Amino acid sequence: MKTLTIRGVPDELHEALQVRARLNRRSVNQEVIAELAGGRGALSEEAETERKRKRAEEKIALAAKLRSGVTQFMTSAEIDAALSEGRGRL
Repeated sequence: MKTLTIRGVPDELHEALQVRARLNRRSVNQEVIAELAGGRGALSEEAETERKRKRAEEKIALAAKLRSGVTQFMTSAEIDAALSEGRGRL
């Protein structure tokens, strides 16, 4: 695999790459490679599958953590009341 060095990258472009990389859960280097390869998600299918798997595992862990704090279940009437009060929105 070859190495490419880019000099003189404007600060605002570097900051935009950092933001985009963070949103896509990649390093800046990986984000630049994805952009050069034809846009977001242009990495290998295997890498994309791995990214999705990790994200799913994070969501499952969060759900388990939230579920562990539940001491009793709500009745359907309590759920309806919470929704009508706007408490069902994230």
